[in-house]
Amino acid sequence: MANILVRSPRFETFTMSASSNSIKLELYIGGVLRYTIIKNSAPSSVVTFEIAELIRDYITQTFDGNYTTSTASTASSNVKQYTGQDGTGNQSSPTAIDHIAFNGYGTFMEGSNPTISSPLWMVSKDVIKNGYYVYYPLNTSGKIPIITNAGSISYKTFATDATSATLTGADTINIVRVDCTKYGNGNKITFVNKFGGLQDLWFFLKSVKATTSTKETYNANTISTSTGSATYSVNAPTKTVFNKTANQKIRLSSGYYPEGANPFFEELLLSDQVWLTQPDPYDPSTEQVVPVIISTSSFTYKTSLNDKLIEYTMEFDMAFDYINNVR
Repeated sequence: MANILVRSPRFETFTMSASSNSIKLELYIGGVLRYTIIKNSAPSSVVTFEIAELIRDYITQTFDGNYTTSTASTASSNVKQYTGQDGTGNQSSPTAIDHIAFNGYGTFMEGSNPTISSPLWMVSKDVIKNGYYVYYPLNTSGKIPIITNAGSISYKTFATDATSATLTGADTINIVRVDCTKYGNGNKITFVNKFGGLQDLWFFLKSVKATTSTKETYNANTISTSTGSATYSVNAPTKTVFNKTANQKIRLSSGYYPEGANPFFEELLLSDQVWLTQPDPYDPSTEQVVPVIISTSSFTYKTSLNDKLIEYTMEFDMAFDYINNVR
């Protein structure tokens, strides 16, 4: 059994026996048979099935402020070979393959069929310091994603004054506290990282929010003949607005991070699920979690040698129209 990352391809490879002319893969996701794939192939040839896209369709991740423990999607396959084509003739003994699938990815440099071990901190390691580090405001508790021995995604909770956390079978993770009182605690972005876990990344400095609108217009006929002659009111517009929409975006500044935190910002840029925790605009004493889409499309690695102080600015579009049009 392997912990596989299904944003990248996952290939299952089999060698046909000397008497086989077809092979069938039955893919079970969450214990339910979802796909049956049959391939014809010559005896003794090598056959591959790519299953990641099929599995990923059945992985759903949401975030509403609660980091709930969840079991990743289980995927199992029964593979059978047949002497005839199209799954006919005599059948060989089935080969069973079991996986636990996470909504993460590997990079090209990591090679094919990326996997992750367990137990594991589901955050990238600081390769410069050769350790695990996360960055949080002073007097703030938090949660760090982990993979348990059972193959589920869980979250390690730490207290407001904690400076480290431990996980049996894994290295200690360091919790670095950042003091930035001018902007309060800053802004918390939560995103699905490369391992498929929900990770927090704090932008400690200023934020700038903007509202933009779009519209369409048409020329209206305002002439009235009610008085027996053609007249019009100078108070009535001849250009009429319709289909007015509005969107909001926010620009966040990270504050100063060490060079080893670069992978966090790269993974945020590559994430397809991102949320912003912000004060409720109608009740600032409470917070709300809203979905956002990162609109920044490029990422330049900064280093202490080239840039001295490393700070990033990123823009996010709200993942909804500002004027409620949900129907």
